[in-house]
Amino acid sequence: MAQVNFRVKDERLALIDRGAAIRGVTRTEFVLRASEAAALEALNERPVIALDDEAYDAFVAALDAPDEPSARLRELAARKPLWER
Repeated sequence: MAQVNFRVKDERLALIDRGAAIRGVTRTEFVLRASEAAALEALNERPVIALDDEAYDAFVAALDAPDEPSARLRELAARKPLWER
């Protein structure tokens, strides 16, 4: 099992201890839960999509391929804007 040590000012430690006491857990458990929650939040902000070579090539090809505009989009693009009517 790994060990983590860090220095913290007395005021911050007192705050952590109060939070741990309210939750009914140890200081270590309180800090670990908060750290894990922060880590998961950070990881979820940047999702990772793993693709094999074939799927990656198909994905890049789809991004590079021009898309045909729909009839509705062509209609909207052909209209005069309100400020020119």
